[in-house]
Amino acid sequence: CKTKGGAVGDRLAAPIALLKYQTTRSSWKIADECVQICGGRGITRTGMGAKVEGFKNYVKYAAVYGGSEEILADMAVKMGMKAFPKQAKL
Repeated sequence: CKTKGGAVGDRLAAPIALLKYQTTRSSWKIADECVQICGGRGITRTGMGAKVEGFKNYVKYAAVYGGSEEILADMAVKMGMKAFPKQAKL
């Protein structure tokens, strides 16, 4: 789809990749903290730990399904550098 500022995919690919990277990292940190708070119960599949275990497994599945974090971060940097003005100095 072409718009005034260029193709929408070209403009949104890097921010979306960084957003996914940040949300999966944050979710994994939350899941890890939940396991730490619950202790041994946080890794059981029954009782109180079932929700924590389910969330932890879901977070890992979502992170892998959407693309590897390292690949997304690398893609976002490359896309951002492409859009960076050539005459600008870093």
